[in-house]
Amino acid sequence: MEGDFTLLGPIDLLQLLASSRKTGAFQVQSREGRGACFLERGRPVHAVWGDKVGREALFALLTQREGRFRFVEGQAAPVTSLSESLDNYLLEAIRWLDERVQVGPFDQVRLADASRASHLTLSAEELAVLPHLRQPAAVMDLALRTNLGLERVVVTLGHLARLGLVRVTPRTPRTARLVVALSPQAGRAVWVDPLLLRAWRGHYGAFERVHVRWGEQTVALPVAEAEGAGAKLLVSGEAMLFYGLHAGEPVLVWPEV
Repeated sequence: MEGDFTLLGPIDLLQLLASSRKTGAFQVQSREGRGACFLERGRPVHAVWGDKVGREALFALLTQREGRFRFVEGQAAPVTSLSESLDNYLLEAIRWLDERVQVGPFDQVRLADASRASHLTLSAEELAVLPHLRQPAAVMDLALRTNLGLERVVVTLGHLARLGLVRVTPRTPRTARLVVALSPQAGRAVWVDPLLLRAWRGHYGAFERVHVRWGEQTVALPVAEAEGAGAKLLVSGEAMLFYGLHAGEPVLVWPEV
């Protein structure tokens, strides 16, 4: 097995070899150097890159964007320098490289393989998100449940999906379920997270107002973006009084198109 990184990179190729429980040397050569990762029944046991050995060498190998690879099946590692699962190393590299699957605020996600997740060293954000993924969950709902903020939830899910731990089902960006919160700004506009506006405008095109529904009442209000709004609809104190809205009240929001 040999080739280049035109279609698949080192992360994808090592995942394929590990899933097949291969034993051998995954050799890489690029303009930056050369090295190898040795697998034993799909588990990494040793890595070398130039004068680097172990974890540092494996990360150097995983960052290669161009070059050639060759897998020599059956070649044994001369020494042991790695002790963790491949998933742990790959997840750390994915975080560092910020390689992620595109996840939208309206998408639905669920855990693809619970057994793999149980053996990982997870970040605080990943530990907060994963318990909610036993059943399909909406990304916006996860932002509310975890209090991480929409942007952090999207990034965390993107990393986990890149590793194959989370399955993402795209959804059309329609109505968002948000919670009213007080905005420090004045006026009778409302403010939402930029990720929401981007998703809506990418699907519907330009718009200037959103419909807000609570109880039996629906109003159309000018909308602007507010970094970090997440799953909240930011409303000024003036607008809350005028429309009878209350902080903490759930509302439905969709673009006026």
